[in-house]
Amino acid sequence: MARTRAADLSSVNVKNLKKDLQSLRDDLSELSKQVEGVANGAGAEMIDDVKARLANFGSSVDELIGSAGARGREAVDAVSDMGGNVVDNVEEAIRERPLTALAIAVGLGFVLSSTMRR
Repeated sequence: MARTRAADLSSVNVKNLKKDLQSLRDDLSELSKQVEGVANGAGAEMIDDVKARLANFGSSVDELIGSAGARGREAVDAVSDMGGNVVDNVEEAIRERPLTALAIAVGLGFVLSSTMRR
């Protein structure tokens, strides 16, 4: 009798244990599905966020390049104006003082020729 009762308890315990294990498997499967759904949703949100940031970065780079191009053109125009002004100023100085300009040219020629000999 004691043996039969122990066998019955053992059988019940094994059945309960199997039922608990199956319940645990089902719960883990459901949890896995929920985590996968959250990960997919978060992944999509992260991808959208990265895309938005890249688009903002691209437009910032475009603005920077456009600004640099405009500044470059302004610098070229300023240098061209300065170059034209320098040439105009030299021409005017030569017209006003031709002998001084000739003396400067001879002096520069002498300095350059003596430098080239050494």
